[in-house]
Amino acid sequence: MPYLFGIIAGLVLPVQTSINTKLKNTLRGGPFFASMVSFVIGTLSLLIVNLIEGNSLLVPVNTFTTEPVWIWFGGALGVVGLTANIIIFPYLGAVQTVVMPILGQILMGMLIDNFGLFAAPVHHFTLLRLLGIIILLAGIFMIVIKREPAASSHKSKLPWQLIGLVAGMFQASQAPINGHLGILIGSPTHAALISFFVGAVILLIIGGISEHGYQKVKNAFSHGHPWWVLSGGALGAIYVLANADISPIIGAGTAVILALLGNLFGSVIFDKYGIMGASKKHITIVQYLGIVVMFLGVVIVKLF
Repeated sequence: MPYLFGIIAGLVLPVQTSINTKLKNTLRGGPFFASMVSFVIGTLSLLIVNLIEGNSLLVPVNTFTTEPVWIWFGGALGVVGLTANIIIFPYLGAVQTVVMPILGQILMGMLIDNFGLFAAPVHHFTLLRLLGIIILLAGIFMIVIKREPAASSHKSKLPWQLIGLVAGMFQASQAPINGHLGILIGSPTHAALISFFVGAVILLIIGGISEHGYQKVKNAFSHGHPWWVLSGGALGAIYVLANADISPIIGAGTAVILALLGNLFGSVIFDKYGIMGASKKHITIVQYLGIVVMFLGVVIVKLF
């Protein structure tokens, strides 16, 4: 059952990105405004979960005075990651919106493991891991590079692909930061709530300034818009909690692989059938093979 939960957690991610993109169009505001609404809803969802679990909502004072300041950066990194996905989704489609951040996550993950960044356990870079990265890059190349008649189409997508790459590096940093915070305060659920809360506060400031107030929030509740446009934040909370629940049981590496499997499978389905507003795109045999090759690379990198 934990393995099924891991795959379902991965399936949540492309759904969340599509919903938040729809939310952005519904609000008729910028990407930060849509992220703001998503983070607020995610924060409220995690608040309810913490109350159900009976967790204290207070943080020991010595956590602020004796621990490194970066333990509070998880929410800010999440803001960048979520907002970047909303921005690049219309330009890259669901598959590339997932693939490019995955590449960033793997690259940053190697740095974190090798140098023990953010108090993470050291896992030195090896030739076997290098082989996994090469296989991973080959799979990503097969998915991303399409045979298009005009070379300019590749150039026009490059900035968005780079944004996705950097967003993935930030997302990879968020996990060990929140994990260490969870150890310090004794609850991963409480740590996730703090992360979402910090992100929500940042976005409330940025969103309010960029849109000159919060009047556009009412657009999400206007007639004619589906109720699920507000569910992206709750799905993000589900993803965080699912991984927090299964990682101690099956291991972090296996949890990541299962999430990536669900993530990539869901993204291909979104592109193929145009679910939730995604543009329908023909998925080639090479792209399907690329997903398989990429997954093999992820297995080698994460398990060895």
